[in-house]
Amino acid sequence: MKRLPYEGVGLSFPEGKWEWHGGSGAMIWQLMFSGSESVMGIKRFPERRQATLFCLNSETGRVLCDDFVLTEAEGLTVPAGDGWMIGLETTYDGLLFCHTYLPGTPEHLGIWAVDLPGKVMVWSRPDLVFVANLGKEFLVCKIRVFAGFPERQYLLLDPCTGEEIEDGGIELECANRLRQEAESEQERQGIILPVSCMDEAGYAENIGHGAGMVTGRHRMRSEESGTVVWDSFLEIAAGEQIYYEDTMAAGLSAPTFSNFLIRAGRLYYIKEKEVLISVSLS
Repeated sequence: MKRLPYEGVGLSFPEGKWEWHGGSGAMIWQLMFSGSESVMGIKRFPERRQATLFCLNSETGRVLCDDFVLTEAEGLTVPAGDGWMIGLETTYDGLLFCHTYLPGTPEHLGIWAVDLPGKVMVWSRPDLVFVANLGKEFLVCKIRVFAGFPERQYLLLDPCTGEEIEDGGIELECANRLRQEAESEQERQGIILPVSCMDEAGYAENIGHGAGMVTGRHRMRSEESGTVVWDSFLEIAAGEQIYYEDTMAAGLSAPTFSNFLIRAGRLYYIKEKEVLISVSLS
């Protein structure tokens, strides 16, 4: 396959490229998008068991917020989820919605609404569990124990205020229907994820984009010590011509799968766990 400089088939490199370093020891963990202006996410620091939030301008990579610590409530300094066990649920109207975990389980617990560009927590509901983003309202539930058994009460929530809309609750059958009809986060945010495949030399993933193809290739090799490691590479090509390539990770114990995506004409990928890179595809 022929390798060309950064030009051709409508691709704009490196003018349309930016990169952001999350910090030494960081693991960029989760990404979400709000509107057309921002990319938000979590970065985790395993050595000190800390997780913080960040927000960047999606076109330029300019930092809008970094190292935002999610706390148990507005005005408090105690980190939610012990400062480590947090995740992302959804976005709405510029807000990012986060959760913690039920101790000792993978079950999500609580909803926190954060305005990252404004660097403020808007509201928190540690008593609720997020179920689905219905567009202008959220389907949530409260878990209560009755006669020793957990019961779920389903409600509709205003995402802007955290206030309950349906005082009487929603029947289970209706809640299940609403959940099934709700768009997935991938669809709602316009995210295109790679599809796994095999190429002539091993594991691969790809996303088609117009006349081009973004491909991740994962290769196993043995080091001098005999240890087997994996390298993961990324390339953008049209036909037999490669217009861009990079190494996403090298010398790891496992392949770096699902490490890139396309959203609104831009490619996003994580390099060596710590760096988020975006490249314009238009």
